[in-house]
Amino acid sequence: MIHIKSNSIRQKLLNWLLILLIPTLFLGTISAYYLANYFANLAYDSGLFRSALALADEVEIKSGSMVVDLPDSALNLLEYDIDDDYRHYLILDPEHNVVLGEEQLALPKVLPTEGKSTFYDSEFEDKKLRMVALNFPLADVGAKGSAIVVIGESTTKREKMAREIVAIMLVPQIILIILIIVLVNLGIQRGLISLDKLKDLISKRLPTDTRPLEELDAPEELQPLLHAMNELIVKEKSAVNERRHFLANAAHQLKTPLAGLKIQAEAALRESDLASIQHALKQISAGSDNLGRLANQLLSLARAEPEGAAAQAFVSVDLVKLMNEVTSDWVPKALDKNIDLGVKCELKALNISANNVLLQELLNNLIDNAIRYNQSGAKVTVGLVVVNHEAVLSVQDNGLGIASYEQQKVFERFYRVLGTAENGCGLGLAIVQEIAHQHQARVLLEYSDMKKETGTKVKVIFRLNVV
Repeated sequence: MIHIKSNSIRQKLLNWLLILLIPTLFLGTISAYYLANYFANLAYDSGLFRSALALADEVEIKSGSMVVDLPDSALNLLEYDIDDDYRHYLILDPEHNVVLGEEQLALPKVLPTEGKSTFYDSEFEDKKLRMVALNFPLADVGAKGSAIVVIGESTTKREKMAREIVAIMLVPQIILIILIIVLVNLGIQRGLISLDKLKDLISKRLPTDTRPLEELDAPEELQPLLHAMNELIVKEKSAVNERRHFLANAAHQLKTPLAGLKIQAEAALRESDLASIQHALKQISAGSDNLGRLANQLLSLARAEPEGAAAQAFVSVDLVKLMNEVTSDWVPKALDKNIDLGVKCELKALNISANNVLLQELLNNLIDNAIRYNQSGAKVTVGLVVVNHEAVLSVQDNGLGIASYEQQKVFERFYRVLGTAENGCGLGLAIVQEIAHQHQARVLLEYSDMKKETGTKVKVIFRLNVV
């Protein structure tokens, strides 16, 4: 059999209601059963006790002996019950000798004291009996001691009465539970109207409508959902605006070198002098390099964003090895610009869980910025240390540094510090920050020389976890 799991709120609420009501009905049935037996025994025990008293009244002392003088009509009335099949009785004298009745009847485990009675359950001839034993004194009839009257009846009429009481008690409970389920189902349907209204409100909205949903008139239970949805709308609006701004900036950044290429190409076509043509072609080549670098930066930024990074696996990466390899790749570029590029690290190996490609991109951008925006003769140092269970990867230079009021702005996309002659697109540190976020790392920007406020030191701090 195939069971289909329902994902309906209405069905889940009804299921939970049934889960609570069924045990309630079960407990009610058990309680009703014990109460019914209690009251049935209470009622019939009273009649049984009166029969024992009536039988005790017939006890007489004749010639010093205890006798019971019952006419046949009284015996028939005692033995047969209109509501039961047969009654059993037994009378014992003070020495516990059988005076009258069925001597096979079981006595209670503890006989009652004089003037007392006790009720107990027994079996006789494969029938369940309810018994009463009455100990009554004989002093008032001229004899000493006390006699015992035992009388019992089957439990048939008691069980019948208990079943009737249980039925009387359970039928209203079952009807009430059915009524509760019906009313609760109607109440749930009415309560879920608010969800249907919310669904209609959202489905009718245009994609461009970023207004928050109204929370004041919503039911109390829906307000947290609406609040969370409004927060999501705000975040989505911010993300859309950011992407729109990014696309506008990217288009502008692409438009400028493309326009330059077109101008240089047109100038080369107009020139007849070979030297002028070569100059134009060099400009076209430089512009193509800038355009290619911008395209690569945009691709790197796309890979660094959460959507792109999610598809890239994290593995164990040796930071020391990666740092040495990437730094070595930049040595020719540093030598061309007469910049001293070196590594400062005393660690032999340091493994972290990371994406190797993204970490290479992060370090490439840091070293590229340090070489690109420093003058000839500058010094750039790539370092790695462990501090307080954190790996601190740093790239530091001894240049002019970045003013404190601009140190946060440089992480914005396409933001470039004014006064630099180098070509750039302002994406390097934005890429670094995105990659750091993917690795749950922090990026700090500070001066290399804090006292003189010179030089730039970028630190990427990774939490060390067991790989």
